[in-house]
Amino acid sequence: MNDVFVWAALGLLSTAAVLVAVRVVRGPTTLDRTTAVDSFVAVLLCGLAVVAADRDSTVYLPVLLVLSLLGFAGSVAVARFVGGDER
Repeated sequence: MNDVFVWAALGLLSTAAVLVAVRVVRGPTTLDRTTAVDSFVAVLLCGLAVVAADRDSTVYLPVLLVLSLLGFAGSVAVARFVGGDER
């Protein structure tokens, strides 16, 4: 891949990560923080995908799969915890 595009993508993803980190710190509710952490995981996944595409490597694919499953499971767990169990 062209180095300019890789650095541009990683720069934009870094900016997004900083903005999401601000949302995690400022809150104000648990759901805001949970959404921000989920967004941070998505930004991290995108960054790893850019690195994997740049290096033309499939080594990162299992890491991407595990991180995406952990992000989903964490979001569902917090949503159930905050929402309560109706049974």
